[in-house]
Amino acid sequence: MAVVAVAILCIWFIATAVIFRLTEQAPGALVLFPGRYLQAENLPQGVTILKWSEEFAVLGSGDAGYVARLYAAGVPIVFPARSNGCMSYRN
Repeated sequence: MAVVAVAILCIWFIATAVIFRLTEQAPGALVLFPGRYLQAENLPQGVTILKWSEEFAVLGSGDAGYVARLYAAGVPIVFPARSNGCMSYRN
């Protein structure tokens, strides 16, 4: 039962990242453990820091394709960063 729950959770996170990669429909991009993949001084073109810590970074851009540039820079997975988390989908 635990294996099924973990599998469902993994599928959910991967689907979220794939949909975000295709649509870029969020105010920012969430990168976990950014220091492993990026340097704050050397971000992809057009990407700005909204918040940066050792655990996560919230990055943004007004340019289309910035999520793809984060993947090209070596980030393994990029999640949408919403101001209210998952609750921002509620009416």
